[in-house]
Amino acid sequence: MSKEMIEYKENFISKVKRFFKNLFGRKQKEKETEKLNSKKENLASRNGSYFKESVVVRQGDEELKIASLQRDYKQGRILEEDMTDEEHRELIRLYKKQNQELKEKIDAKKKAIKKKIEDLKAS
Repeated sequence: MSKEMIEYKENFISKVKRFFKNLFGRKQKEKETEKLNSKKENLASRNGSYFKESVVVRQGDEELKIASLQRDYKQGRILEEDMTDEEHRELIRLYKKQNQELKEKIDAKKKAIKKKIEDLKAS
C-alpha cells in the first residue's frame, strides 16, 4: 500500500447501514423479478394476441410529413420561402388544428376550475 492511498476502515454504523440496504434491496429486486415474470407469463398466455393489441394505428403519411415539416420549420432548418404553396397551406391547417385543440383543452380546464370554486363556495 502506497503512502498516497488512505486506508478505509468501516465503522459499526456504516456496517449496520450496509446490512439494512442489502436486506431491503433484495426484497425490492425480488418484487421486480416477480413483476417481470408475471408479465412474461401473461404475454405467453395470450398466444399471439398481444401483437394485435400492441399495433397502434398511426397517422397517415401526409400528416407525418407535415408534422416533420413543422418540426423543421420551428428549428429553423427550413424557411417559409423553401416550402411549396401546398406545404404552406397544410402547415397553416395543422397550426389551426393544434390551436383549436389547445383552446378546447383550456376551456375544459377552466370549467373544471370553476366547478371546484363553486364546490368550495358551497361548502
